[in-house]
Amino acid sequence: MLKDCHSAVQRGLGVLALLLATLQTAAWVQDVPPKMYVQFGEEKAQRFLGNESHKDHFKLLEKDQGSLLVGARNIVYNISLRDLSEFTEQRIEWHSSGAHRELCYLKGKSEDDCQNYIRVLAKIADNRLLICGTNAYKPLCRHYHYKDGDYLVEKEYEGPGRCPFDPDHNSTAVYSESMLYSATVADFSGTDPLIYREPLRTERSDLKQLNAPNFVSSMPYDDFIFFFFRETAVEYINCGKAVYSRVARVCKHDKGGPHQFGDRWTSFLKSRLNCSVPGDYPFYFNEIQSTSEIIEGTYNQRAEKLIYGVFTTPVNSIGGSAVCAFSLRSILETFEGPFKEQETMNANWLSVPILKVPEPRPGQCVNDSRTLPDVSVNFVKSHTLMDEAVPAFFTRPIIIRISLQYRFTKVAVDQQVKTPDGKAYDVLFIGTDDGKVIKALNAASFDSSDDVNSVVIEELQVLPPGVPIKNLYVVRMPGDDSKLVVVSDDEIQAIKLHRCSSDKITSCRECVALQDPYCAWDNTEQICTAVGSPDWSAGKKRFIQNIARGEHKACGHVQTGSKLPSSQEKLPIYTAETLSIAVATSCLAALAVGFVSGFLFSRRCRGEDYSDMPFPDQRHQLNRLTEGGLNADSSYLPPCANNKAAINLVLNVPPKNANGKNANSSAENKPIQKVKKTYI
Repeated sequence: MLKDCHSAVQRGLGVLALLLATLQTAAWVQDVPPKMYVQFGEEKAQRFLGNESHKDHFKLLEKDQGSLLVGARNIVYNISLRDLSEFTEQRIEWHSSGAHRELCYLKGKSEDDCQNYIRVLAKIADNRLLICGTNAYKPLCRHYHYKDGDYLVEKEYEGPGRCPFDPDHNSTAVYSESMLYSATVADFSGTDPLIYREPLRTERSDLKQLNAPNFVSSMPYDDFIFFFFRETAVEYINCGKAVYSRVARVCKHDKGGPHQFGDRWTSFLKSRLNCSVPGDYPFYFNEIQSTSEIIEGTYNQRAEKLIYGVFTTPVNSIGGSAVCAFSLRSILETFEGPFKEQETMNANWLSVPILKVPEPRPGQCVNDSRTLPDVSVNFVKSHTLMDEAVPAFFTRPIIIRISLQYRFTKVAVDQQVKTPDGKAYDVLFIGTDDGKVIKALNAASFDSSDDVNSVVIEELQVLPPGVPIKNLYVVRMPGDDSKLVVVSDDEIQAIKLHRCSSDKITSCRECVALQDPYCAWDNTEQICTAVGSPDWSAGKKRFIQNIARGEHKACGHVQTGSKLPSSQEKLPIYTAETLSIAVATSCLAALAVGFVSGFLFSRRCRGEDYSDMPFPDQRHQLNRLTEGGLNADSSYLPPCANNKAAINLVLNVPPKNANGKNANSSAENKPIQKVKKTYI
């Protein structure tokens, strides 16, 4: 018995050692630490506050030469890019009428809701603007004409389908070739989403086309208009509920279909965007939050046009955010690939065989879509989803953040920033819902299109903690006056794109370690200087920089035993979230191992103590169990050989006699005797 106890203890300790080894070797995905932190209030910023008594719901609408047109509560602000001051003489004020506000109150909305929030603005000609507002939950659009220093109303018409009812609704619109393309909702309740260009729209109540979408951006390219959004995935509906990211495409010259399809798109197609960490079991960031504009650059000696997007995990899962890039070439190739369909209600979604696709191919841009055969229009109406997902350009996310404190919200890109050695990098500015701006890049992007070397240059607390960043805009200006415009609901700020001359950067190694394309060490002046220096073209002879590695031999070598500056240290950084998760996991593991070890030990060592039991009946029942069919080496209760030796341990029913009656009962139906319960 002692030998069995010893072996049980050894097995329990072996399980404990194996679990501890697993915990030690388990690799948590560590966030790339920033090279520099800037706390709230440290960075000098230009500010515009607008109406400080109410929430403005600022939205960047248009860049017009040296100013930004910003939509707000009852106002379109014209703000100077030089210092964020307002051109008050060019302000456009548009208030909802009293009748519309009263109707809004009757619908149950508050006074703040029943205002006119400007959500759509487009420059349709010289000195002419198209503006749409929520107008107390009754959207309206107007054409304004700028004349003699003032904006005059030329035209007013209904705005549903062009502008959202709610200022917080995720909608988007773009003006191209004298037409407004919008993605929003067409009703007060927000249950009729659509992609619209007068008179064409997506189908009503057709989940295969749009299924509870949240639109994030739209942009023109070539003969197409692209829409980016997230929606409930209809192809996953048989397995549960999931949200996928999409890119949809319509043709600019789509004129609708023949006959009854005259007000429907004939070119609407959509594909899934795949932003995930690759592996045997990929980890997906499924919910797109925003995109950049189209970025043109050279990657691995090949010209590409990219779109960067912010993706997150669902709100009820691990708090994760990522930035992925997608090439327009891959997006267009996906739309030329196979379609996806579900043949029956309970069938899987599969690729449509090529023989089932009619000619001409549905969804293509044609000269006159009204001449298309009905079979092609019917096919594209029921087969809007493409089978293949759009892969990430660098095969994986450029930057990942696993955090319980914040998520990414917006991304802006300063494209192809030149360095003294002739290379160029896209610098990403990523906003969060906690007021932070993260400046990052892929240091491998110039030399490779399928590799990622994530570098987080700075983490800046631009807004007070807890204030989400709603928009970002990179403004390139002559000299060193370029800036990043940061927008929240109530405030607009402008900060510098770099901090090369910061007091924190005092040596060559610290300057090079930033891996910031804007910054290089001036070997002549012995300072960390910024992009735009008059002698920047002097290249490696004067300026020292290494984006790929963050170190340069010209800065000298670190002596053994000497401490690196804070910006050069390569020590691992563990966040509070990682440590808390590790501690909680260790505690749970210790409890589990303790329970298993104690259970095994008690099972093996129970025999030593049972002789000391005070009640003989307990010893008798244990003898019946062990002698009847339970040997010392068996780990389970075997099937009973006969009913006489059987005892129901679950229901605590005593054995029955041959006549079917309980052993403790008599033929005279005497009162049932008490049964002593034994717990083993």
